[in-house]
Amino acid sequence: MLLVGQLVLLGVGDRVAAHAAAGQMVSQIQKSQHLPNPPTVSIGGVPFLTQVATGRYRDIELGVRRIAVPTLCVDDIKVHLQGVHVPLRKAMADKLTTISIDRAVGTVRITYPDLNTFLSTEPGHLRVTPAGRALRLSAPVDVPMLGSVTAFGDLQASVTDNRLTLAPTGLGVKGLGSFQLPTGAVDTLTTTVPLTGLPMNLQLTAARTTPDGIEITAVADHLSLGTTQTGPTIHGC
Repeated sequence: MLLVGQLVLLGVGDRVAAHAAAGQMVSQIQKSQHLPNPPTVSIGGVPFLTQVATGRYRDIELGVRRIAVPTLCVDDIKVHLQGVHVPLRKAMADKLTTISIDRAVGTVRITYPDLNTFLSTEPGHLRVTPAGRALRLSAPVDVPMLGSVTAFGDLQASVTDNRLTLAPTGLGVKGLGSFQLPTGAVDTLTTTVPLTGLPMNLQLTAARTTPDGIEITAVADHLSLGTTQTGPTIHGC
């Protein structure tokens, strides 16, 4: 019974310490990234007290909701922080000014309504709708001999040089079925979506379409998050 009681106390202490550390990290990360609202933080790994003692946390999940980057609304960012270094002595003395992170792997999610809001302000008047896991487009284009017509087709999401690109494939014309559009018309329907200034300096690596939105994988290595560093404030949306 004594052993069981000790294990229970250790388990309770472990979770209390995890909760306290999570609260401190929320404050530090919000300050360092100039976020409009506190992020959600979940600390993984058992036992937790061992991570506290060594000052190295194996896996921390960070959640950020509804931020503008810079003119596009990002609905959700989930980031797994791997190898987070928080010296115990500085944390206990409330003198933690820098958090070092070995690697961050995140998923950036953009909903189709938010994407259409952004596209409505861009040239081309492109509009997207989901079709299962595919993405469909419609947009007005000028075609010789026909004038202004509505083009439709599929959109492919990809990442090149840290940019999200939406490029049309299999285009046709409403009312005429498949139709070979002029190269210039196709070029106007290719859109680059700005995603600069993501938290943690995340860099885009890949993108995929889902029934609910576009999910972009992003990574960053060897981060040093200073709570006194200057930088632009990220606004909510």
